[in-house]
Amino acid sequence: MSARRKLGAQVVKFAVIGVGSTVLNLLLFALFRHALGNQWANITALLICTVINTALNRRYTFGAKGTGGAARVQLQSLVLLAITVAMTSGALEILRQTDPHADSLVSTGTVAVGNVIATVIRFLLLRRWFAPAAPEVVAAESAPTAL
Repeated sequence: MSARRKLGAQVVKFAVIGVGSTVLNLLLFALFRHALGNQWANITALLICTVINTALNRRYTFGAKGTGGAARVQLQSLVLLAITVAMTSGALEILRQTDPHADSLVSTGTVAVGNVIATVIRFLLLRRWFAPAAPEVVAAESAPTAL
């Protein structure tokens, strides 16, 4: 498969998983919002969805098989979680400053916007983490260096 087709397939799979994860995230946020408040509902929903999303992308988008490296990838996904929390929490804080009495629909929409920004970053980082090193890079790294 050409690199272009592979990238296209990865983007489609990532998008499908991302839409499902986003829907789940927004549903969980809306469910938790009244009991936990906006920020804790956001963090709780993101934590749950990040674990699920990372496992699905690892397997289906980037084709990683077996459990080797799964724990490492989940730990790396904590970086992604931090980025997503920063984007969504920042968006919620801006909303709180501008409209302290925003309803659930506006709050959920705000989380969605923050999620879109974080999703682009997430794809780029996951793709980098799962991409095998190019043969010429591996060869160059293993070649002896002249003194």
